[in-house]
Amino acid sequence: MQRAVLVLGLVITSASAYSTKVQQSIISSFHASQFSLTRNCQLQFNEFFSNFTMDQYSWALQMADATSKIPSGLLSLNFAEMGDFQQCVSIEASTKTGTILGKYCLGSLIVKETTSSDHQNMRGMFSFEKFGVISLVLSVKLLWALCLPDGCTTDDANLVGNFLLTNVVGEEVGVRFSDLLCQTVKEVNPPLTNGAIVTIAILALLLSTVLLSTLYDIFCIFYGHKSCPMLVKGFSAYTNSKKLFKMTTPTPDQLPCLNGVKCLSMVWVIYGHTFSISRVSPVTNAKYLMEWTDNWYSMIIHSASFSVDTFLTIGSALMSYGFMKAKCKNVRFNLFLYYLHRYLRLTAPFAIVVLVSATLLKYMGSGPQWPLVDQTLQQLCVNNWWVALLYIQNYVNDTDMCVGHSWYLSIDFQLYLISPFLLCALWKYPKACLSFLVLCVLWFVGVSFYVAWVYELHAILSSFYGNPKNYEKYYYYLTHTRCVPWFIGLILGYYIFKLKQDKLRLKLNKTLVWIIWAVCFGTMLTCVLGGHSTLRGEEYDRWGNAFYIALVRPVWSLAVSWVILACTNDYGGPVNWVLSLPIYQVLNRFTYSIYLTHVTLLYIISYDRKRPGYFSNFNLAYDFWGILWFSAGLSYLLILMTESPIIVIEEILIRSFDKKKHRKRDV
Repeated sequence: MQRAVLVLGLVITSASAYSTKVQQSIISSFHASQFSLTRNCQLQFNEFFSNFTMDQYSWALQMADATSKIPSGLLSLNFAEMGDFQQCVSIEASTKTGTILGKYCLGSLIVKETTSSDHQNMRGMFSFEKFGVISLVLSVKLLWALCLPDGCTTDDANLVGNFLLTNVVGEEVGVRFSDLLCQTVKEVNPPLTNGAIVTIAILALLLSTVLLSTLYDIFCIFYGHKSCPMLVKGFSAYTNSKKLFKMTTPTPDQLPCLNGVKCLSMVWVIYGHTFSISRVSPVTNAKYLMEWTDNWYSMIIHSASFSVDTFLTIGSALMSYGFMKAKCKNVRFNLFLYYLHRYLRLTAPFAIVVLVSATLLKYMGSGPQWPLVDQTLQQLCVNNWWVALLYIQNYVNDTDMCVGHSWYLSIDFQLYLISPFLLCALWKYPKACLSFLVLCVLWFVGVSFYVAWVYELHAILSSFYGNPKNYEKYYYYLTHTRCVPWFIGLILGYYIFKLKQDKLRLKLNKTLVWIIWAVCFGTMLTCVLGGHSTLRGEEYDRWGNAFYIALVRPVWSLAVSWVILACTNDYGGPVNWVLSLPIYQVLNRFTYSIYLTHVTLLYIISYDRKRPGYFSNFNLAYDFWGILWFSAGLSYLLILMTESPIIVIEEILIRSFDKKKHRKRDV
């Protein structure tokens, strides 16, 4: 058995330039070592050694070959050696002791604390201290893989792995394996659960309904039937696709520039998520990734979170503007239907994403890190699906969210719940309510400052010395710290309504307009790049970080408000032309479903990788465009199965509700 470990060690180090010297070190250490492996592991290792040959079909050679080697590019911080996952789990050998399967274990390298001069020199050369801090921010990991017979336990893997690394690298480096990331072919191909079967049946039923409805709808159209049942049209891909891809000329009371703002904001969100989530997979040039993240231009990606504030501003502005228009036309307000409309529209597609996340994710791929999909994505939805569908998980379980990026939906829906009271007050008592909304803005700016001050939050997410978990837990996910742009949007929507209702136009001097636009763009650029050189140091600036966190999002929201106000009052110029292009009408109909699907898709792709990637600007852009269009295709199916039908179902329910009310009045 010990001789088998020796063979593994020799194969592992065969690629090293110093292989002869390292092999001699392993041999001398091997004779002085004693292992206490489990009985099954010892028996299988005996079989391993007796069957080890240099024949390419030797399962023992394949097992040794699938184990990690010393990689090249160590000076580039290439410590993400993952071996050959597919080769390891594909091993199946019949021996005297029974069938032996390949067991792949992915472990984390540990740099041990020591005072030896050689180790200190090594730590300085590879910048391990800084690398350890950055690994928290960038998800950069020190990885090492071992392929063993399946009779070996995780403890056996730790013994063998640490022995090999001790003789290859030295006592300064060790490895830690866990049961979670040790897999055989049985774990790679698990049987379908009852929940997975039910989910597949539901998806098949929805797709079948769409297909049959489409065929019947086409039959009605092309064979002389003037009318087709309303519910059938609601599921018809033909009718709904015509609506989805239709472009119309905006009417005077519409705000077409908002379509462009929303689409561009969603693109920014996807680009930011592509960077942050794709870094879950290890890279071979972690040093360059560190340097890239430390540069000012990385702030363009890290500042994608401002898109959330843009959506909050736009959402509340549309809500305020639409409510005022409805009241002006004497449309009766029904609180129950107001809430029902919002809940159905949000929840229909979201429920499908939650259902798939809770039942099917672990069957969608495989890889060294794939078990993390079940642990960090699927199990969270199994346990917390109901919290997600109630839109309260940003407060109830902020660290264990089902479909983690849905925290925005919780904030949006919670603010929607209080909106009727503010909108009614804004209609009846505009001056008093506007004053109250301004006070709300100032109050919650103060709340954000207080939270940042008390918990010593780091404002710049790419800072190597901050703790992003605290930033998310105490500030980023919470409604009371993120609501300021929403209040600003309510005020904006009201003033846009007043200007359009009274057929007024802002009368601004042309020079003043240019000055405001310059200030607006300068403000946005400052929000994106500001703080890079002043708030990223090792020494924490409490005042600077607290003021930045409290003010940057309200200021960004005010700049976005000017863009919208200018574009709706003929002061937008080329900006308004770009934002109001008809193509945005089409793209805007896909934004919600793309938002729901793209993050899960990113995690699936990242955890499914069998080899470390290479980070570059071109690869990042390539991944982004792939994710954008892949998620657009998925969102198209999601819209046909949920969003389009729910619009028709909602209309049927409202008609039924109105008929009952009319009958009661007649009686």
